[in-house]
Amino acid sequence: MPIELKKYFWDTKFEELDKEKNKRYIISRLYCYGDLKEIRWIKANYSNEDIEDVARNSRNLKPLVANYLRQQFNLKKEEMAYYRWIKAMNYEYWRINN
Repeated sequence: MPIELKKYFWDTKFEELDKEKNKRYIISRLYCYGDLKEIRWIKANYSNEDIEDVARNSRNLKPLVANYLRQQFNLKKEEMAYYRWIKAMNYEYWRINN
């Protein structure tokens, strides 16, 4: 992985990241914190299937990224772990008890 991407993995041992083994983590992190240059790098290094897999299975997305990926892959919210996880959160409990 290019050293320029290290700044996006501040909480990880960058040298130990494996481009294939850690692809879900890498793709979601770069979509959430990168810019157009990083998105281009993702598309050059990963397949659409890999990116769609992240869209379907990652809970670690920002709302804007989840919505973007949902539209890019024509997914329903029910098909995405992010939206299922958000729905399962009981926000009302936290409002009442805090």
